Amino acid sequence: MTLGPASSGTPPLTPEGEAFRRAMRHLPTGVAVLTTRGPGGPHGMTVNSVLSVSLAPPTLLVAVGHRTRTHGLLARADSYTVNVLGADQGDLADRFARSRPEGEAEFEGLAWTPSPVTGNPVLAGSVVAVDCRIGERVRVADHTLFLGAVRHVRSAPDGTGCPLVFVHRAYRRVATEPAA
Repeated sequence: MTLGPASSGTPPLTPEGEAFRRAMRHLPTGVAVLTTRGPGGPHGMTVNSVLSVSLAPPTLLVAVGHRTRTHGLLARADSYTVNVLGADQGDLADRFARSRPEGEAEFEGLAWTPSPVTGNPVLAGSVVAVDCRIGERVRVADHTLFLGAVRHVRSAPDGTGCPLVFVHRAYRRVATEPAA
């Protein structure tokens, strides 16, 4: 499918959902586990729609589908934490991407600590953990964009902690040397 020139007066064609999904497989994304707390205890969900919006003030956005358990929790929560996973944490990404028990059982057997600011789970071994207070919720199609004011950041020392990325339907490692 080709899109006509913007000046043609003809509105551009809208790609089918599956065509768009196939196209987006070419865009590498970071892999993170978004954590929060609900009435039943801690909760996590694998996400890759994370965006640094602003440095002044520091603002981080996450997009969450309306049909997820996480969406319902974030609709009532005041905070979330984004745990950027390391290259060796594909098992955690898989764990938080599928159905699992709610509350404390969801984190059974995992090493984590409560964030010093929000109390949300910070996963051991994550390359970065960013604690956010939810400022705005913006509904867009079948997702809500949660804009978080950054309250605390914990990251691996510079040069360590290779992040996990997802591209072409598989987890990948980021090359540590600059591209030529």
